[in-house]
Amino acid sequence: MRRLALVAALLLAACTAVPAPDSTSAAPSPSAAAEIANGHFDGARAKAHVSYLADPARGGRMSGSAGYADAAQYVADRFREIGLEPLGDNGTYFQHFPMPNVELAAMPTLAAIAPSARTYKARVDMTETVGGRSGSGRAESTLAVVGGAARAGVQNDFAGVDARGKIALVTGPTQGGSAVEAAYAEGATGVLLVGNTQIRYSYIPRLESATIPVLVVNETVANELIAPSGKTVAAVRDAVRARRSDPTSPPTGFEVPTTLRMEVSLTPVRQIDAMNVVGLLRGADNTSEQAVLVGGHLDAVGTDPDGSVFQGANDNASGPAVVIEVARALAARRATLKRSIVFAAFAGEEEGFFGSEAYIARTATSPGRVESLTAMIDLDVIGCCGDSLFVSNEAPELQRRIRDTASRLGVSSTSSGAGGSDQTSFARRRVPAALIGWTDFILHTYRDTPDVVTVAKLKAAGDVVTDVAAQLASEG
Repeated sequence: MRRLALVAALLLAACTAVPAPDSTSAAPSPSAAAEIANGHFDGARAKAHVSYLADPARGGRMSGSAGYADAAQYVADRFREIGLEPLGDNGTYFQHFPMPNVELAAMPTLAAIAPSARTYKARVDMTETVGGRSGSGRAESTLAVVGGAARAGVQNDFAGVDARGKIALVTGPTQGGSAVEAAYAEGATGVLLVGNTQIRYSYIPRLESATIPVLVVNETVANELIAPSGKTVAAVRDAVRARRSDPTSPPTGFEVPTTLRMEVSLTPVRQIDAMNVVGLLRGADNTSEQAVLVGGHLDAVGTDPDGSVFQGANDNASGPAVVIEVARALAARRATLKRSIVFAAFAGEEEGFFGSEAYIARTATSPGRVESLTAMIDLDVIGCCGDSLFVSNEAPELQRRIRDTASRLGVSSTSSGAGGSDQTSFARRRVPAALIGWTDFILHTYRDTPDVVTVAKLKAAGDVVTDVAAQLASEG
């Protein structure tokens, strides 16, 4: 889920490991089989899909990887079982497209050298961020504390310190623009941001020709690094806010005699063969060329160089798992559907919606092409956690329909802002689109295993999506 391209304050729930799941598609119980035959959503079966897709054997399903291809084949096999028509290349369910890819060549490193030595641990004390100016690089220097790295008009968070040749610590609060770019312009050779360090942020494979290493450290580490100054991160932030209110207040930048060494090592950016998985449930009205699209991204963020797997159960094996079972439920109701329904599992969401953009560019037939779509429902982080579904607000009428349906089914919901996942690609083309997920989500961490995803959450969300999709496809 790209909503966290750099959401530094993201909170994650603590979760435990899960035993290796069965790699076969689970058969429903007799009672569940009766519900499926009647067009009802099967949460237990959706959970079985999550367990397969998020098994460590899939390697974190990074787009273009063998683990992703295995997961894509699994989704295609389920689409075939349900009876969906292939909507991919050459009569298959697979829609191939090229996209850029960059990966870690080695685990990121951060170490204090003086006045005392300490080595910090990746995904605990710090984590890397990749994209734009943030890329490969090595820096060794003392620390320049630069507040929010703002420099516009009378505001200058760099006042009081010379960042040239130093590692810049951005404590915040930021004030628009790129703190990394601002620090680079001031001559910093590396940047530390303060935020959540247990996650792997989405890599954006578009890099400047000159890059510097950028790490996120947690506030405890940041306080430790600036301790020789006698200040804390909270005190620095207060001083920055005071100076923004009164530019005559003392400068907030300062140097700390803590010498650090940091390094981020990336592979070269390369083109890979990625693929969406797309199937069509054709409506009973064969004259209609209109369609509703229900989709969710299949890719996750892969495996670290040390072999630790980001299993990506909630983000986002849960999305395609729900897509599969919504397709199964609605296939039993095909006679009631006037419009067709496209079901899709996208690649390349984590790197910037490459899969949904490729779907729009490469799907030329109706029903299915973007001009034929009357609505798009995007499912992301939909297996855990929280008590309410969030529904994005790009299309107010669609959002109202989803929330009204949720209320009728006894499921709490709340409105959320636009963007964050593949619905963005469709909203840009004026297709009514909405993202649905659970409010207290977990993602991009080693703890996002199938154990965090519950049948109850899948069932509640799946019932809502099935009902809404049926409503939309029954109109027209």
